[in-house]
Amino acid sequence: MVTGVEKSQSATKKAVERQRQAQLGQFFTPPAIAQFMASLFTPGSTDCCRLLDAGAGGGSLSAAFLDRWVSGSFNFQRVELDAFEVDQTLHKALAQTLAAYQQHPDFAPTIRPDDFIHTAADWLSGNLFATALPQYTHAILNPPYKKIRSDSPHRLALRQAGVETVNLYSAFVALAVALLGNGGQLVAIIPRSFCNGPYYRPFRDWVLGQAAIRHIHLFESRTQAFKHDAVLQENIIIQLERGGSPGPVTVSTSTDDTFADLVTHQYPFNQIVLPGDSERFIHVPTSPDFETVIT
Repeated sequence: MVTGVEKSQSATKKAVERQRQAQLGQFFTPPAIAQFMASLFTPGSTDCCRLLDAGAGGGSLSAAFLDRWVSGSFNFQRVELDAFEVDQTLHKALAQTLAAYQQHPDFAPTIRPDDFIHTAADWLSGNLFATALPQYTHAILNPPYKKIRSDSPHRLALRQAGVETVNLYSAFVALAVALLGNGGQLVAIIPRSFCNGPYYRPFRDWVLGQAAIRHIHLFESRTQAFKHDAVLQENIIIQLERGGSPGPVTVSTSTDDTFADLVTHQYPFNQIVLPGDSERFIHVPTSPDFETVIT
């Protein structure tokens, strides 16, 4: 049986030119990764899910989440989806993906063609002319990967919203966390560089002050997560809870996106972020014998 995620992938590949994909920093989520990401959300008790998919592409992440919902794995009765996608060449594929779920009377999707950074930052900074956004309960993201120039409009908009960061992927995550209500969950696949890069320290400070890390998944192969797009960066999947208290962090590993050798362990938060570490480095243990040394 072909899933909604696989249909989305097929439609998206037809819609995207490689050059334009590079210009926008787009890397599309393989079906197995999308399904794994959707599986990380805890069911919760809310009746209405307000889902954010920022940088939705052809809708593979939304489809994975909605597949889980229609299968009965979530408790909520209604899903209201905001799918942001600035690339209008993908809107047809995105609409086709979401149309497969519109026979469900309690599914209300909105495709937003707006620039997510400007729209979210305007709303969060209190701009009187901003487009109103809800408090989301869930966010699922594969954000674009591209550096933000220090003099760019995006950088200025982010500063007005209280976010200081150097790449589109971390900007998307920070804004998505800010848009979540208390207890809201975010799952994102992003480069590992934010964990210890010096330029990402303000981002780490901000995120760790706003949310608790609940799960980190590490791909042991640097080349397999986005092998069809020739991405060589090391990527992780991270689950955050807005307003959550730091607690045990689940860390899972697999060689690639088949998840055939998936291994999972739990670690205390003080082994993920060392107490007293002014840089707020995020350590990702890779074995149950991992011990951080505080010097």
